[in-house]
Amino acid sequence: MENSKQGRTPFGERLLRARKNRGLTQKQVEMHVGIAQSNLAELELKGTGSSFTVSLALLYGVNPVWLALGKGPVTGGRPSPDWLEGLSESELRSVEEFVQNIVAARRRGQARRPQMDAVDSQEPDRKREARKGTASKGK
Repeated sequence: MENSKQGRTPFGERLLRARKNRGLTQKQVEMHVGIAQSNLAELELKGTGSSFTVSLALLYGVNPVWLALGKGPVTGGRPSPDWLEGLSESELRSVEEFVQNIVAARRRGQARRPQMDAVDSQEPDRKREARKGTASKGK
């Protein structure tokens, strides 16, 4: 494991650089990603990799391959669906914020799976149609 002049590993240096460029504290990262602040501090000093690498890259707005391996461009490299391509920067930020809120709510156990929402949203229609069916039979 190769260390820099500051005693950091190359991975740790990239983590620190990306977090600082995004203007986030370790505590803020803990709240967004769920990694303990002490673990992030350790990774930024002598880490060589983490299961949180992709989540951190997305939060920091950097290329996950660059963050993990130091290869490729610093930014970019994030896969996205075709339908996002026509959106403006502000619309993309809104979509990203929306998704981050869903992920955070799921971590807190406050969000339901989309499939369940779709089934639940159809339930009132089924009940209404069932009532119509019984009402027309009684006439």
